[in-house]
Amino acid sequence: MKKNYCFVLSLFLFGTMLSSCEKSGNYQEFDRNEIYKHLSSVNVRDAKMIYTKEGTNTRSGESGTFGGVWKIDQNGNESKLIITGSDGKTNVLNIYEINKLSDNVLLMYPDFFDTKRIREEWEKAHNDDPADFAISVGPDGKPILHGADTYYAMLLNKETEKLYRFPENVSTPDKNDNISTDKQGNIYYKGHLKGNQVLKLSPETMTIEALLPDDIRFDNFSVTGDGFVVYWNGNEQQFNCRVKCLGGKIYPITDTYTFIFSGDLYSVRDNTIIKYETVGINDLKEKIICTIPEDNNYWAFAPNYVRNTVVINGNLEFDGEQCVKLDKYVNIGNIRTSKAWYILNNTMFSKTTMKDYQESQFQVSEYEIQSLSANSESSNIAFTGFRYSDGTNVVGTITESDEVVINSIADNGNKIINLISLN
Repeated sequence: MKKNYCFVLSLFLFGTMLSSCEKSGNYQEFDRNEIYKHLSSVNVRDAKMIYTKEGTNTRSGESGTFGGVWKIDQNGNESKLIITGSDGKTNVLNIYEINKLSDNVLLMYPDFFDTKRIREEWEKAHNDDPADFAISVGPDGKPILHGADTYYAMLLNKETEKLYRFPENVSTPDKNDNISTDKQGNIYYKGHLKGNQVLKLSPETMTIEALLPDDIRFDNFSVTGDGFVVYWNGNEQQFNCRVKCLGGKIYPITDTYTFIFSGDLYSVRDNTIIKYETVGINDLKEKIICTIPEDNNYWAFAPNYVRNTVVINGNLEFDGEQCVKLDKYVNIGNIRTSKAWYILNNTMFSKTTMKDYQESQFQVSEYEIQSLSANSESSNIAFTGFRYSDGTNVVGTITESDEVVINSIADNGNKIINLISLN
């Protein structure tokens, strides 16, 4: 096995980087800081949810134009997210996409239309023979004027509203990827750096660290509260897991299934649950915790944030010390908040509360729900859709008590997409 390495990249605050233009004859290379000076901060601190608006109503099949990224604040007011540059200018660049990495860190991309425009203007002002920028074309043959410019990826601190440059040679997290955090708030994601990697982003120092040796092949991972990385092949967290300790040691686990509960690592061995206690920063110690009331060939684990337990296979409950059989099967829906699990079928929600596992149903009959946003930090479900009575596009919230609250109504029939609930 190759020796592990630690690769750290500083993420510099926009506005602090200065570089000189490279000249070749009468031609000057574009200075990336012409973009960076427009990327300093974003008015996101008070945002409750953020979303993208399309410029036209797209239910008719029209492609629509980009209408920017908007927020709803804690008081229910809607406003557009604005980038302020280190030069004090605003509205020079539009935000195209924002993804949530943690409660306090967001990943942001500017609109390609704006970065392309700035580059073209700079070329015309500085060169006798400006560069010719090709316009991307979509499947329908029409020009693509808007999109996420991933070349200028940024990290946004929600509390300070500061923007930080993402290093060019490290892959960014995908919004559909598994994003994990530890007790210190560090962010972990699967990326690429000399092959597959688990990358650790520290919000305190804004650095990225690669945690695994070179050329490791794995399909997924999880992380303990202390930052020990568990990785494995296959879709499920099972056979032949490996644990990367903080000190660098790789610890193999051959039990069938592993899971993390309250930040600690456990495994299922035959009909017992094993806990792996950390010894310093470079080793693990096994401890038999309890016996499982029944044998199974397949195991599924769902955290219960209210009871501080984990539901196993829908009919067992583990509290860290004992595993008991529940009186009835618990329906674990794929929509998960901090208080309940939900399943949506057409207009009907099936709900199972985490407090007492009671089941109920309710219907959202006045709105066509087009997208949902839910997470373990909030008891609410945010949604976008349109109102049946007049076709108006809306942003709404389904509360813990099953009440539907409309937070915003879009102007001019603009469709609302890419909804992210921040709390």
